[in-house]
Amino acid sequence: MSKQTKQILELFSQPAFLAKDDKVFWCNTAAKTLVTEGTVLADIIEDCDTLFSLWSCEGMAQISVILRNQLYNASVKAQEDCLLFVISDRSKEVTASASAMLNASVSLRKPLHSLLSAAAELFENIDISEAKDAAAQVNKAIYQLMRLCGQMSDGSRLLLQRMEVHRKPVNLQKFFDSFVYQVRPLIEAAGRTLQYTPLQMPVKADIDDALMERALFNLISNALSYTEANGTLALHLQVQAKRLLVTVSDNGEGISSELLGTIFERQTERPIGDSRWGLGYGLPMVREIARLHDGTMMITANENGCGTSAIFSVSLEPTTLSLHSPMLHYDYCGGLNHALVELSDALGKELYDPLEI
Repeated sequence: MSKQTKQILELFSQPAFLAKDDKVFWCNTAAKTLVTEGTVLADIIEDCDTLFSLWSCEGMAQISVILRNQLYNASVKAQEDCLLFVISDRSKEVTASASAMLNASVSLRKPLHSLLSAAAELFENIDISEAKDAAAQVNKAIYQLMRLCGQMSDGSRLLLQRMEVHRKPVNLQKFFDSFVYQVRPLIEAAGRTLQYTPLQMPVKADIDDALMERALFNLISNALSYTEANGTLALHLQVQAKRLLVTVSDNGEGISSELLGTIFERQTERPIGDSRWGLGYGLPMVREIARLHDGTMMITANENGCGTSAIFSVSLEPTTLSLHSPMLHYDYCGGLNHALVELSDALGKELYDPLEI
């Protein structure tokens, strides 16, 4: 790394540091309160070796780093002979709005449930075959509103750092097979293909299966939204040492390096008129779910420049937390089909025909 480049990095208001041979060897002034020269990357990045082995070092990657016992987002880019890390500004996270958003979500649920009941009664008492498209559109909108309520609740808990995990022993092979059984018909109905690399044998781990399902739905929804008809999504499972690696990828339009660099920042300005971005809490929530399972997450652009890959890890080690017995959970989807709710922004209205659901 040239002297001139280091001088440029010193002008950054954001913390930045350089690493080589698995160690930090230089950091700018803004980073000196967070990291010191000589710091081993494995000490600040969960699953460091595994994550970097899956990255081609082309383009930019987004990962999480732990500095001074705090979680930060980091944009990583390969230079000539080292890796450049640029740390995001956590001061942008405005938690003051979280409580208001949570209250809005709670307030919205009551009229939404009334709308759901009224629509169900209406569909039963009229001949909707004469207005099939309109009925399906109304029904889909209800599912989308239910998802929006869930996202608002998730976002507020994320900002307030109140996401709770209830882990219990789960057969991961059965869990993921069941998930694919749910989503594959919907993906195919949307004109895409799902390639699935399953676990070849039963693997048990202590996980919160409800949170894990939410994480998978978020990643599949993103992949669907950014993949054109006849495109391909992939869900790949791999056990490395005592960790499960989950990769969701697509061959869609991909994400520009500018947006990839701030992909975990909800406040980042998104393309105007592009509704696919939603509230911006999906990927941060997936990353938090991975963290709650003693793992981490990385987003990369695919090597051929076509599509994106999201990779997160889950520890297979027995948890030291107290496990929870099976219990009744509040259904955030209000009794609706979870897959149809979570993928509602990416699926066509024909899948929401009241006569077919």
